[in-house]
Amino acid sequence: MIRRLSSGVVDTARRLSTEVVSVARRLSTGNINQPQRMPSFTDDTEMSNIPTVASEVQIEAFKDLLAGAALCNNAEKQLVQDAQLGQDISKMKTELRLVGDAADTALYNLCVDRCYVDIDTVRKNNSRLKVLPFNSSNKFMIVANELQSVDPSVLESERTVLITMKGAPDIVIQRCSSYKTQKDEILELNADMKRTLFNRQEELGKNGYRVIAMCQQKTTRPQYDQMIERYTAEQRSQSAVTEDLNGFPSGDYCFIGLFSLLDPPRTEVPDSVLKARRAQIRVAMVTGDHPTTAKAIAKQVHIFTPEIAEINGVDSFKMEHDASGQPILNLYRNEKLLKQHAPGQVTRVDPENKSAKSMVKQAEIDAGDAEPDPLPPWYKRAWASCRNQFSEPKSDLPQATKMEYIPHAIVVAGAEIGFMDDLMWDWVLSHQELVFARTSPEQKLRIVVEFQRRGEVVAVTGDGTNDAPALKCAHLGVAMQSGTEVSKEAGDMILLDNNFSSIIQAIETGRLLSDNLKKVAIYLLPGGSWSQIWPVFFNLWFGMPLALSAFWATVFCMLNDVFMSLAMVTEKPERDIMSRPPSI
Repeated sequence: MIRRLSSGVVDTARRLSTEVVSVARRLSTGNINQPQRMPSFTDDTEMSNIPTVASEVQIEAFKDLLAGAALCNNAEKQLVQDAQLGQDISKMKTELRLVGDAADTALYNLCVDRCYVDIDTVRKNNSRLKVLPFNSSNKFMIVANELQSVDPSVLESERTVLITMKGAPDIVIQRCSSYKTQKDEILELNADMKRTLFNRQEELGKNGYRVIAMCQQKTTRPQYDQMIERYTAEQRSQSAVTEDLNGFPSGDYCFIGLFSLLDPPRTEVPDSVLKARRAQIRVAMVTGDHPTTAKAIAKQVHIFTPEIAEINGVDSFKMEHDASGQPILNLYRNEKLLKQHAPGQVTRVDPENKSAKSMVKQAEIDAGDAEPDPLPPWYKRAWASCRNQFSEPKSDLPQATKMEYIPHAIVVAGAEIGFMDDLMWDWVLSHQELVFARTSPEQKLRIVVEFQRRGEVVAVTGDGTNDAPALKCAHLGVAMQSGTEVSKEAGDMILLDNNFSSIIQAIETGRLLSDNLKKVAIYLLPGGSWSQIWPVFFNLWFGMPLALSAFWATVFCMLNDVFMSLAMVTEKPERDIMSRPPSI
């Protein structure tokens, strides 16, 4: 299957990166146009200017940023046994390692290594009350901590509760009504300030930075308890809730600043993507990052190339309304209006195809909610096994001819995917270079289904639980060794080294094996089969006696032809093996 791939879907930009993320810049709202670069370990002058304790930081907004980075963070030091392939379990070494999400570990290192914050003490003194974990739908994380009071006369019931939100700027900023300056002043977050923050996010994203926004809200312990009790009562009464945030407030936060994270791509990824392109395999990026950041990363790893993205242009589209108020899709090329398209009827493709339904069915069986289907008779299973050896598995998706590609790139935001009709899907997926940004797990699955409907053989990479439907639906699901168990079960192949370039090596190996098997078959047909047919033919029609019995003829064929054909199995790849189109 892997030699026949025509399109590859990288489920996230992080799969192409080193996953060693560092905080490159921090931006507090006091001076919005002057972000400050974080000091490096090699600069002794800058290191000497860092305060030894967080309380000595003079910028009030940065104090709150450090507090949020320490408290709204799940990264922690743990004892980890690093198992290597083929290593004896008894000889595995245990070491203390920082475990957590790439963004959380970057913020953890900022607090500990750059600003000398004792995170363990901060977390112990400001105990965590409740947490809403980050997920790909909300794209933010919320944590409530009870702050320690320096005044001993303050009762425990009167302590302050700090609610911190961390996540995507375009989502977090919309939930804020005020912002804090460097002088600890709380000002209204008006439209002009929001526009300035979004412009700053765009500038950082164009340079490949991953931007995280942080905001907070302070309340008293009794008010917090009432809020949680109200949420619990609503859950018990099963009343309709517009947005389930585990009782946390949905708005009226105070914006305190931005973090920009630098996650450089692996050194071998750009060359691997170019090899895939030479093999006429399209590599599409599907990520939850901001479109500007995704576009910058795509250029770094050659998913967007100068020959197409820069010379021919990058397309995009946006849902807007015309003069009469009717919805209209404006198609842009290099930020210039190309044409307009009135969205038609959207084809509702059932994402639960045979593969996805089987996965859901198996989950229900494991949970004890359903009974397994009885096995078919042995002869039906034997016939199905033999049939699969000589024919490709049939998809339950509608058959379609393969589309022609256009030499342009495109960036699609997840918010616009729901408005796409069949014509828009044809136009989007016909681009040679594709990036899907701010996507949800449901949209990832829809992208895979639409690729398959247009005659593409699709491979998907993923490591999270939310990637399991797309991994299961794809023709080839590639899970990561560092991923969740659900993704590994859903995938067809597991990358033990978590390296994207291994997929390209596997494609080359698959094509080499296919070529060598063809060479062996071409050699054996005239060399083996025909040499046995002629003696039998002359014996039946002309009465000539057989030189060898059937047994010795078989032995002679095995020793002579088969062993000589093994030399072709070890043939090295041809020079054009990764320049040919997939053999579909």
